[in-house]
Amino acid sequence: MKHPAKSEAKPIGAAGLTRRQLLAGTAATALATAFAGKSAASSPGRGSKRNLSSQVKAVRRYMAAAAHLGDGRILMAGGYDRPWNGDKAPMPLNSAVIYDPRTDTWNEASPMKVPRARHAAVTLPDGRVAITGGYGLSPLSSVEIYDPRTDTWSTSQPMIQPRYDHSAVSDAGAIYLLGGSSHTMLGGVEVLPVTA
Repeated sequence: MKHPAKSEAKPIGAAGLTRRQLLAGTAATALATAFAGKSAASSPGRGSKRNLSSQVKAVRRYMAAAAHLGDGRILMAGGYDRPWNGDKAPMPLNSAVIYDPRTDTWNEASPMKVPRARHAAVTLPDGRVAITGGYGLSPLSSVEIYDPRTDTWSTSQPMIQPRYDHSAVSDAGAIYLLGGSSHTMLGGVEVLPVTA
């Protein structure tokens, strides 16, 4: 007895794809499109150049520090007014600005108490930002805390070792300062308590 012949997948379309290949490709394309749309909605501008607003010219700075605020905006503080140019030394800034990625706008924030560049910024668990050390006219040990709810800066416990070009991270109880320089390269970790 002859078995009925299996139905073979017949190529369709100009590319000679089988129906199964065509449906699988359509499903994969739909999933990729849905995922890309979701990613684009959750991260506008990621992976592509954004149109820089005219406000950016007013906030140009060099060797500044930035950190996320608790509400998704970004604080950028301090830095130099320009790069080094021959014998002309740049001046450290005390100004601060806030970038809102949802509206692609920059707004002025209250200025820091101390002009500084080459400092570190770290977001604290409550959404405030700590600015540590840096370089003014010499290495700095001062620490300032920015509160975005009140647009105010407060002075916190200073570092034991003045430092610039360092890294900073935070957890619920402390700020950890790592490395950097104070005219010589620094090692080790300094721990500062997070103040209320």
